[in-house]
Amino acid sequence: MTIFTPQSNDIPRPRTVVAMLLLGLLGGNSLQTWAGTSPPALNAKQTTTTTGTADWQSILQQAEHRLDLNLVTQADLDRVRAEQARADGWLAGAPILDGLYRNDRPMTNRGEAEMQLDVRLPLRRLDQTDAWKNLTEQAALNAQSREAATRLELIGTLRQLAWDWRRADTALNTAKQQLAIMRHDLALVTRQVKLGEAAEVDRLTVEGQLLAVQDSVSQASIRLKNAQSRWAQMSGSPDLPSDLGASAPKQLPTGPVTAEDLFHTHPLLRQMASEVGLDSAKIAAERAAGAGAPELGFGVKRDRGDRGTPYDDSLLITLSLPIGGQAYRNPALAEMAQQRAQAQVALMRAAHQIQSDVTVYQQRVAEWPTRIDQLDRRATLTEKTLKLKEKALRLGELDWSRLLYFEREAADARLQANLARVDYQADQSSLKQSLGFIPGQRTNPKTPSFPSIPSTEHTGMIP
Repeated sequence: MTIFTPQSNDIPRPRTVVAMLLLGLLGGNSLQTWAGTSPPALNAKQTTTTTGTADWQSILQQAEHRLDLNLVTQADLDRVRAEQARADGWLAGAPILDGLYRNDRPMTNRGEAEMQLDVRLPLRRLDQTDAWKNLTEQAALNAQSREAATRLELIGTLRQLAWDWRRADTALNTAKQQLAIMRHDLALVTRQVKLGEAAEVDRLTVEGQLLAVQDSVSQASIRLKNAQSRWAQMSGSPDLPSDLGASAPKQLPTGPVTAEDLFHTHPLLRQMASEVGLDSAKIAAERAAGAGAPELGFGVKRDRGDRGTPYDDSLLITLSLPIGGQAYRNPALAEMAQQRAQAQVALMRAAHQIQSDVTVYQQRVAEWPTRIDQLDRRATLTEKTLKLKEKALRLGELDWSRLLYFEREAADARLQANLARVDYQADQSSLKQSLGFIPGQRTNPKTPSFPSIPSTEHTGMIP
């Protein structure tokens, strides 16, 4: 390890060094930086290196492309088209072609022969077309809501990765500030040892603390690189969005938010509600099918009794009506009803869980300004105390080990204050996530209406 030792012709007098440190590090830029009263130079550099020109929308689209989320959207679109094609048809199923040929040659060889060809058309029941159209609408609604829910889930992951980056960056900057102070301390104590004003043990103590701070900087740098790598792998962007941390107080409700309010705006709840509606449409379509489809048949028949008899040609019209059979369809209906009931329960649980998350983040966001003010006051107090301890060191009333303790305390206090600001913005972002807000999207998009939320007292099936 190479220790920085200033040259003799560049070293000012000890008291001058102490005065410069107090003015430059504590009374000037460092105190201003730690107190956070104005944007410090180091934080300004951080802003230019961690934020780019891209916005959330472009980063979100790039991440969706990287993760091939469009495959799910295309699959949903194909499903809706298939449902629409079936609903627009006029039969209940595919036509059936029947053929018959009979000849007595292998048995009696009297020349008896029979040929028959007919087509059976499965007919729709009276309400089957409407049921299939409703199923098509619910499938389209489900596809639309799934796209929004998937995007919300992705933006939630990106938000978390972005704020992990900001926290790591803040910790690294604070550690670098502490390292700069420790280097000045080592230069000062080295000079004092040479002049006989400090013992060698003091220099060793400062050097040991310097090595510890250097290790802290290395660890913080590794955490920052890890956070940057995770962000880049997920988003495909080397920089954070330019609007990261932009507050939107008009979009953040401060009053109670009910589950009913969330249901009409939250993409995840809308997607889960569309699943309930889709299950209901499937049950209605299954019930409309009844015991089976009636079949209308048209055919021709040609036969003769023996060789001497001319062929007899006939036109056939048949009608087949299924009788009963509902008992054989009830198990499938019961299973579908069970799936819908599970979807209803999951919807209600998710609604109340999201409502609870919103309440928690509202409380945290409301309490952060007071807590940040307290942490700033504590950091300022420790910095003022450190300034007095520097003066005591200069007067010989304090040793270096005690000064290092106060420096660590001041650095830790300012780190907590800096991280509190990041956590404040991160909680605002988490509140937006809990409310279902997606950057760049209107709060109340115009989408088709969803089925109503089933009440907690309702134990039956949605009609």
